[in-house]
Amino acid sequence: MRVPVFKTEPVFQPRPWGSETWSVSAHPNGVCRVSGGPLEGTLLDELVRKAGPDLVGAHVHEKYGGMFPLLVKLIEVNSIASVQVHPNDEQARRLEAYPWGKTEAWYIIDRSPTARFFIGFTPGTDPAKLRAALASGTAASLLASPEVMPGDCLLVPPGTVHAVGDGVFLLEIQQSSDITYRVYDWDRRDKNGKPRELHVDKAVEVIDFSARPRICRAAPLQDAPGRILSCSLFTIDELRVSKECSLPARPSCSTGTIIKETAELVSEGARLELRRGDSFVVPAWTEARLVCAGPQAATAILTEIT
Repeated sequence: MRVPVFKTEPVFQPRPWGSETWSVSAHPNGVCRVSGGPLEGTLLDELVRKAGPDLVGAHVHEKYGGMFPLLVKLIEVNSIASVQVHPNDEQARRLEAYPWGKTEAWYIIDRSPTARFFIGFTPGTDPAKLRAALASGTAASLLASPEVMPGDCLLVPPGTVHAVGDGVFLLEIQQSSDITYRVYDWDRRDKNGKPRELHVDKAVEVIDFSARPRICRAAPLQDAPGRILSCSLFTIDELRVSKECSLPARPSCSTGTIIKETAELVSEGARLELRRGDSFVVPAWTEARLVCAGPQAATAILTEIT
């Protein structure tokens, strides 16, 4: 089945601290549809099952079967998000009977001058100290707070405790998992005035108290992919497009999101108009070009499944 390049229709997920836009998702909690073109309205999970390796690539299909392994989100944090942690694959299978944990990467699009990033613990923190701090309401004092700027990309492994402060807009690329264990929620109340549920026991079981993020930044290339990072699950490139940028055919599927200005994705006669916040999918072994469509250079983040 020949699959052309396509845009995705986002799924909006409100949160007590802001909002998430699930831009490319086949997760059952929010499945995107194809937007426009001959596949208009097709659910992404259905398309993966029908097209298989023609969409995701032979290696990815063999590795993941009929499941789409990535979830791409645009996240806007208006008040500080909960302190949370995610399991790895083995822990997710054992604790939740779900095949994947959650490795994630954050590309920081914008932040307010007062925004805070809490990632990992200060040295010497252990389960006993964490439980004591939670009981006394001083858990925030144990969190490390690195300086993070727009254009930085953070690889956050499973087991890394994290929270993002208010006034942050970021693109998150992650495994297709929605397992989150809340450790602390800043005494936030739900719509009924009750404290939000915490998952301290499971969180302590999966936390890696020595975990730290890897902070990466792409080389400032023009009209060529600038590699940000690579891991066993995906590679991430930044595309700064002043004229056009070629996207060579790759052996596996790629997703992209426009984070600045406007562009067009051109491939095999198809031409997709892309505005800031739009996401697209380039099937395996498909050549494409990203063309700047306005007076200012466009920026996109491209992720290839590995």
